[in-house]
Amino acid sequence: MPKSGHRYHTKLKKLRIKLGRIVDTQKNRNFTIVLLSAIVGLTVGLAAILIKQITYAIENYAVSFFPGYVLFLVPLVGLLLVNVLNQTLFKKTSYFKGMRNVIDAIENHQSLIKLKLIYTKVISAAVTIGFGGSSGMESAIITSGASIGSNLGRRLGLSYKLRTLLIGCGTASGISAMYNAPIGGFLFALEVVLPGFTPALLIPLLISSAAGKILFELIMGENLRFDVHINEFSYQSMPYVIIIGIAGMLTASYMTKAYSFCYRKLARLGNPWLIALAGGSILGALIYFFPSLYGEGYVSINKLLHGQEPALWKHSLLANPVFQPFNGLLLILGLLLLRPITTGLSLAAGGEGGYFAPSLVAGGLMGYVVFKTVYVVSGDLAGLAPNTFVFLGMAATFACVMRAPVTAIFLIADTTESYTIIVPLMIVTAVAYTVKNYFDKMNPLVSAGHGTIKMEKFIINQINLNDIVDPVKEFVNEDDTLREIIEHFSVFEHALVPVINADNKIVGIVELKAMRSLLKDFEAYDVKTAKEIMDTDFEVVEFNALRKKLATKPSIINDEHLLVRKNGQVTAYVSRYKLLMIYNQYLSNPDLLFSK
Repeated sequence: MPKSGHRYHTKLKKLRIKLGRIVDTQKNRNFTIVLLSAIVGLTVGLAAILIKQITYAIENYAVSFFPGYVLFLVPLVGLLLVNVLNQTLFKKTSYFKGMRNVIDAIENHQSLIKLKLIYTKVISAAVTIGFGGSSGMESAIITSGASIGSNLGRRLGLSYKLRTLLIGCGTASGISAMYNAPIGGFLFALEVVLPGFTPALLIPLLISSAAGKILFELIMGENLRFDVHINEFSYQSMPYVIIIGIAGMLTASYMTKAYSFCYRKLARLGNPWLIALAGGSILGALIYFFPSLYGEGYVSINKLLHGQEPALWKHSLLANPVFQPFNGLLLILGLLLLRPITTGLSLAAGGEGGYFAPSLVAGGLMGYVVFKTVYVVSGDLAGLAPNTFVFLGMAATFACVMRAPVTAIFLIADTTESYTIIVPLMIVTAVAYTVKNYFDKMNPLVSAGHGTIKMEKFIINQINLNDIVDPVKEFVNEDDTLREIIEHFSVFEHALVPVINADNKIVGIVELKAMRSLLKDFEAYDVKTAKEIMDTDFEVVEFNALRKKLATKPSIINDEHLLVRKNGQVTAYVSRYKLLMIYNQYLSNPDLLFSK
């Protein structure tokens, strides 16, 4: 190893040792987690700067390198490059797809996320979007932030709950930096990543969110995705807010169907190279006719916000007024319908990115379509502000796509600095989300999980398994009489006993509470046997696999009996009473969820 590299490695090791000592000496103080949350926030802020710079550099180089008449090749080149990376250098992390896998890591893998994910998704997303892919950078920064938090916690030997908290801090700071939305990032972590709000979460998430935003702004300057804001709102326009809310729900539903359609059609090709070739070619053709579909799409929204609608057709074959009937309304509607298709093609063809940005862009286009429709139909603006409709459309669509209505309100208010429309934002998200939930409940194919952390899984992942099991000291034979079983329970103080056959194989269990109805039947004491009264609904689980088994149950308290095996022998059983007692302790005192 070169001397410079050795010195760097030594300094890094010393820093880790110092942080470890701080953690050891501050175990019962809030200072530890506040310090770590600030470190996570600053580190993720740097990652956000990195992904933005790489993306813009690729984008500028790609557009300038390819002549206009072969612009349709740019997305294809990007998707092929990402496929090369995913099948070579990034093969071990290519499966990881943003928020979905972050939640899976928290629920099923003890909040352990691979170290390489700090940079692999940053590069993949930058290449995808820089070459014209229609997805969002936020997926990469969420993954990178979660990996930073997870690995910092793991290296310092922190518990599962504190690793999870640092993952939340990484997510909050990533969204805060990327969108100049500290409150939005804070709420997104609470609403989507973490299982529920407790006072113990407040300070760490706020610190990390603020740290990420401050560092990003110090280096990159003020970062407003949408550089206009609303100063006032006319409540006479409130009926249109409800219309936008319903339209936002419909837009979100259409986006979901469009994504599914693209995945299904491209998946039929089988070969990933053919998929990338087909998806990239179709995507390139669409961008050739509609250049505004290139990349994330925020440029298009800003053009609309500044009243520069004709700029959307610049360098397009559709720039001719002949193709713009109804004052350009049909072309805007066309962009709205095509945007989810381009996102689906980008991701289904192997590209990297998320649905965060596409939902904001599609929502903004939808809001502008509603505004243009009112204008075309009535011929009068009637005091309506197009920018307001764009922002409300973003909030309504984002709330439904990301299943985060509270985040939607403050993300738009933060990002646009339009705090005067908080009330309309509240109403439009409430309408959109309520209508969506109504139709979701009517559709049995829609899952109830909504992709957020389930409280019971979070609790299961942090309890000590030895605290929820009782030992099995003896067995009863299937031919033992009821009298012998009663005598057994009078000697051994436990709630159930396994039943074995002549081959010493467990064939059932007898539970004490199930026998109470038989205690008064004295005539059955010497007649009924264990085989007649035993319950065969049980499962034997290895102790090492017990946590995973409990986490996959639909409910923390279930009807199936779990026997625990160690070293080839059944030695214990899961006590429902102890499990329920611990679960209730967490529910009655939420601070236990993240207390140190």
